[in-house]
Amino acid sequence: MFSRQRQLLATGAFFFDGALFFGAWMLAYELRFRWLSWPAPLGVPPLSLYLWFGVVATLVALLVLRTFHIYRSARTARLGPELYAVTKGVVVTAAVAALASFFARGELARSVLLLFAVLAWLGLCASRIAIRVVLRELRRRGRNLRHVVVVGSGELAAALLRKIAAHRDFGFAVEGLVAADPSDVGKVVEGVPVVGTAYELKSIVEEKRAELVYLALGRSEYRAEEEALHQLADSTAAVRMVPDLARAFTLNASVEDFDGLPVVLVTESPDLGWNAVMKRAFDLVCSGLGLVVLSPLMLAVALWVRIDSEGPVLYAQERVGLSGRRFRMLKFRTMRLDAESEDSPGWTTPGDPRRTGAGAVLRRLSLDELPQLWNVLLGQMSLVGPRPERPVYVEQFRASIPRYMLRHHVKAGITGWAQVNGLRGDTPLDRRIEYDLYYIRNWSLLFDVRIILLTLLRVLRDASAH
Repeated sequence: MFSRQRQLLATGAFFFDGALFFGAWMLAYELRFRWLSWPAPLGVPPLSLYLWFGVVATLVALLVLRTFHIYRSARTARLGPELYAVTKGVVVTAAVAALASFFARGELARSVLLLFAVLAWLGLCASRIAIRVVLRELRRRGRNLRHVVVVGSGELAAALLRKIAAHRDFGFAVEGLVAADPSDVGKVVEGVPVVGTAYELKSIVEEKRAELVYLALGRSEYRAEEEALHQLADSTAAVRMVPDLARAFTLNASVEDFDGLPVVLVTESPDLGWNAVMKRAFDLVCSGLGLVVLSPLMLAVALWVRIDSEGPVLYAQERVGLSGRRFRMLKFRTMRLDAESEDSPGWTTPGDPRRTGAGAVLRRLSLDELPQLWNVLLGQMSLVGPRPERPVYVEQFRASIPRYMLRHHVKAGITGWAQVNGLRGDTPLDRRIEYDLYYIRNWSLLFDVRIILLTLLRVLRDASAH
């Protein structure tokens, strides 16, 4: 029954989108040649031409949207990826229409193509948002529910139940839990009773009329998982498996299709695909502007460093960045030339005697970091990310601090989440690692902007800078 309703909804959305595309095409024609009073040097083209092109464009658009899996069930999907897929579909359709117009010797006005793309995109996005709002409100009221049985009674199953309870608008009604251990029958987990074992799963699914079964078992319960899959082989219920990653530290975990084989990505960098393009573009623009705007200040600092003490203006030190690759990080020199010949490398401390007169001020105001804008421009660093360490420290820390090397899944940064929270210089390294990993797991362009703004507000007056 539920499968049939879902198919009807997908079919309805398919034909509605077709009507919306055709309507957007014809509305673009009317706006361009009748309502907006824009000049038409070649005259108003016949409506029949645009009617024919509109039919073809609509068929192409529906084929493209179907290719992007727009019409799959999106009950638990986020709105952002769905709207992104819609955007790609509209762009591809408009590009195909423009190509067709080119081969037809430009018979379609470019302004109509542009208006069509904008109108179609706005219409599709508005319809997707409206459908989502209506369906989720119905589900909150107990309509359009999907009955679920969860196999598992441990922490993994409990975490799944908490997710379901937190998203009532997904429309999942959990009818019961099925345990791997018979002694768990009768227990209540997150308000849901354990109604049987994996050996009774088939009859439980039929009794509860479940349309969906989630397998949320620990890796040690593999025998129960095998039995559950055996029981479900003769069932019409859809099956979903929640992987047990409790013993593995996950970093942007996801699932990819490896030529038909599902593979769980346990640790993965967020700087992939479109994310990498956005972050790199942001770095290029900001570092380029920064070098231009701050060049008078950097020139003044360079003169001060040169006059204040003997030695070069810039200091290049080997650091470890993305994927463990080494690079030369630039700074304005703030130490005497013999600073590291007296002792082994170490953190700077308050009142460090190795600092020059200018260096004390530059470090206090973090102005010694400005040359790293050049490292960002070259792609060796990012504006925001974990601060890079020297190779000798990396080898030391990776042997003593769990998960330390995970911070190298992204580019090192001039500033970072740890730094704006006061963890700079000689501060607890394990705390800094926690903040670095939090940044990697929760990266977004807005998060980068927030950290940059906090840097201007906090780091420049941070007492831990020395």
